[in-house]
Amino acid sequence: MVQKLNSLYTILFFSMCMTCFSQENNSLTPKIDNYKTDSSYLHFSKLSGPVAKAQINALKKGALLVRLKTNVNTIQRLKQAGNMDLATQVERETFLNNKAIVRAYLKEFNFCPVYFFYSTYSDSVKQQKLTGIFLDSNLVQSPSIVCSASFYLIAEQGSVYNSSLGFVPLSKAMTAKENGTASKEVAIVVKNRFFIQLHDPFPFFQNGYAIKKFSTYVKKFNASLINFYTKNQNFQPSPEVQSFVY
Repeated sequence: MVQKLNSLYTILFFSMCMTCFSQENNSLTPKIDNYKTDSSYLHFSKLSGPVAKAQINALKKGALLVRLKTNVNTIQRLKQAGNMDLATQVERETFLNNKAIVRAYLKEFNFCPVYFFYSTYSDSVKQQKLTGIFLDSNLVQSPSIVCSASFYLIAEQGSVYNSSLGFVPLSKAMTAKENGTASKEVAIVVKNRFFIQLHDPFPFFQNGYAIKKFSTYVKKFNASLINFYTKNQNFQPSPEVQSFVY
C-alpha cells in the first residue's frame, strides 16, 4: 500500500511540476512569427554572428540575471488537494535546488556580475524594474542588492527550443514568444531580458541537468563565455546589429 501511494505521489509531483514549469516560464501558446518565412526577420544568417559578438561584449560590461523557479503553483495545488506532506517536500526540494544553483554561480562564475531572482518577478525584469527583487545567498530578498547594468541577459535551468524566433526588433520583443519544440533539458539556457532564447554562435546553453553537478556546469559555461569573448572583444557592431542588442 505504501509503495503504491509513493508511486502515486511521484506521478502527481511530476505532472504538476510540468504544469507549473509551463506557467512560470510564460510558455502559453502565442501567435508566432517565423524568421525563416517572415519578412520581419530577413537576413538572419547574416546577422547571427555579428549579433552574438555584440551580445558577448555587452554582457561583459553588463550583468547576468539567474531566474530561479518557485514551483508555487504545484505547491498550492498539492495543499488544496490535502497533500500537505508532499507540498512540504516539493517546497523543501525547490529551496535546496535553488540554493545549489546560487552556490554554484557564486563559486564558479566570474565573467560578469551575477544576480538572482525568483520567476515571479519575470515581468519586472522585462520592464527593467530591478529594485528590491534580488536574492542574497540565503534566497532572501534584499533591497540592498542593486543591479545598475543597462544590459543584462537571463540564465535559467530549462529547455532549449528549436525556436522559430530570429532577431526580434525591440518594438516586438515584449509580445514575442518561443515557438517550436523543446529539444532538450539543460542546466543553463541564456535568454535576453524578454526571455527570448539567444542564437549560435553565442554560447547560449550548457548541457547537463543533475543538480549535484551544477558547479561543474557553471564552470564550463563561464569558460565558454570567456573563450567567445576573448575571440571577439574588439568587435565593433554596426547600427543595424546594435539595434538587436537590448
